[in-house]
Amino acid sequence: MNTVSEPHQNANSDASNDAVLVASNISRRYSQGDLSVDVLNSLSLTINRGDRIGIVGSSGSGKSTLLHLLGGLDQPSSGQVVLGGKDLSKLSQRALGALRNKHLGFVYQFHHLLPEFTALENVSMPLLIRKLSVKKANEKAAELLSRVGLGDRLLHKPSELSGGERQRAAIARALVTSPHVVLADEPTGNLDEGTADKVYELMLELNQELSTSFLIVTHDPKLAARMDKVLTLTKGTLT
Repeated sequence: MNTVSEPHQNANSDASNDAVLVASNISRRYSQGDLSVDVLNSLSLTINRGDRIGIVGSSGSGKSTLLHLLGGLDQPSSGQVVLGGKDLSKLSQRALGALRNKHLGFVYQFHHLLPEFTALENVSMPLLIRKLSVKKANEKAAELLSRVGLGDRLLHKPSELSGGERQRAAIARALVTSPHVVLADEPTGNLDEGTADKVYELMLELNQELSTSFLIVTHDPKLAARMDKVLTLTKGTLT
């Protein structure tokens, strides 16, 4: 039984007007030769402005696949994903990239920072893609890096940062555009408890100040406990 959308419908009859990301009956099948594996099965999910949703599930349950589909990094075998009112499957790669830059922030378990750029340059890049001036982009990037404890590491490249510092820089990059939705896959998996707490607080601040929504895949019970609701992905379905 899928109960994902019911809390919003019961709490606010106009919730559909606040929806920023909607997945409708999405399935994902991987095929190779005669072998076919269904990872997600007719899954539906609505993310409204300001939602804090945690997703848990066993290894191999399809959590990362779900994030890839919601972020337009992969296409569902059936069903549709609508972001900002637009069906992702109907967009060109250029239009899709622009829509992701406008609405989404991504955080993965591995940082994916560009090695040839400094922390400041990595974090400011999404703003430069939006055509913000270098000065303003750097100011905003420096602010976010300071808020995650990297104010003295702005000009260091990823190879000069510790694993935890690289992850914090990646989180700052995801948040720097004040996106409508942040999709996060184990965002604090490489952080010590003290640093993780600071990141939690930053996420909560943005959630409250800007109505930024968070969809977080996590095994961290402390992080899951801070979400408004926690959904379990089992046999390709959210409950």
